[in-house]
Amino acid sequence: MRLSICIIEEGFRIMLFMQQRFIRLVVFVVLAFNVMLSGNHVLAAGDQNVKAAPEDIQGFIRRVLPNHPRFIAAQAKLDSVKANLNAAEQAIYNPELELETENTDIRTTTLGISQTIDWGDQRGAKTQIAKHQVDAAQARFQQERQLLIQDLLITLSDYQNKTRLAELSNQRSKLMQEFYTLARKKHAAGDINQVELVLAQLAYNETVLNNATIVAEQVAAEQTFIAVFGQAPGAGGYHLPDIAIAFQEVNVPADLDVYILTLPQMRMVRANVAASKTTIALRESESSADPTIAIRGGKEDEESLAGLTLTIPLNVRNNFTAEIEAARKAYLQTEQLAQQAYRDLKSDIASRTRQYQLIQQAWQQWLSTGKVSMDRQLKLLKRLWQAGDLSTTDYLVQIKQNLDTQSAGIELQSTVWSSWLHWLGATAKIESWLQLNDIRNQ
Repeated sequence: MRLSICIIEEGFRIMLFMQQRFIRLVVFVVLAFNVMLSGNHVLAAGDQNVKAAPEDIQGFIRRVLPNHPRFIAAQAKLDSVKANLNAAEQAIYNPELELETENTDIRTTTLGISQTIDWGDQRGAKTQIAKHQVDAAQARFQQERQLLIQDLLITLSDYQNKTRLAELSNQRSKLMQEFYTLARKKHAAGDINQVELVLAQLAYNETVLNNATIVAEQVAAEQTFIAVFGQAPGAGGYHLPDIAIAFQEVNVPADLDVYILTLPQMRMVRANVAASKTTIALRESESSADPTIAIRGGKEDEESLAGLTLTIPLNVRNNFTAEIEAARKAYLQTEQLAQQAYRDLKSDIASRTRQYQLIQQAWQQWLSTGKVSMDRQLKLLKRLWQAGDLSTTDYLVQIKQNLDTQSAGIELQSTVWSSWLHWLGATAKIESWLQLNDIRNQ
């Protein structure tokens, strides 16, 4: 009977150890696959609409987002660019009024008005540039909005997972303290030797140090939460949503080349390229000789005076070709950077998709095997211990291994959540996932 119990105990230890190793190494495996990633590793399927996020997460973001300083600042920045468009649509030159009087032997008084003509259409070029800048600002606003949502949810996830790890660590510390207390009693009774007692003490001391580190990380996560959300978790009467969601399967969007052009990052880059191209036209218009027409009239003693003046600048010493050439070079640079941005986005989407697929598969395997198996082991261990078939020391050791596995499971959930949010951010689907159409269309 004792031999069979020992075999069962050893089997439990091996299974727990393998589960723990499997979960802790999953991130390393994902990174390894990421390095080997190429276009052939990701299967492109039809473009899919992501399933909506749970309503409590949607409601949480809807309450927090509109009043967040980063959101308000991004909106103000967009409004500022729109105001620049109104400024660009105004006339380049204002008319000038001139009054001249001279009193000598002959009294002369004249009144004139002059107007410089925008012959090169600087106004039109500046208006086009401002329109492209508005397009870029709108795309940037959407991108900054999505990044803010991503940061909010990652901060929420980090706080909740760090809190769970701290609770688990406190539980581990309590169990190891009980184990060390039991070891001292057994040593006093002569059941274990000095070496075993020292090992128990070292294990307890290690748990205390690790617990301090984990609790400190939880405190840091809480302070980050306060900095991002502006208040402590649970303050203000709002409930923190549960991030334990059902992670869905995803694929690379169909017709990826076309899809990338619709992303806010790429729309912003393309608008900047268009603005840079129009800058060439602006520099050419600035080099044109804008004439000035002046009309004046007055009196010289009793005689009436009338005059017409046409002034045309002569671009002889400076024909402004250097400014035009500089604008062309800047446009070439912007165009090449846009091509690189396109490649980066395409690679990022493929990489994020494959990374999430791997982690999501590991998470599904954990839910279907690891978690169920762990619960079954806990129940069986408790039954053996209550029946007296398992010593208290072995029971606590195996509980420690079980807690390690639970800790690894929490870390895996944090990893898959982060990967999911980064995929939503890379594909610009995070607002669709949260059903934020009204905010998105501002």
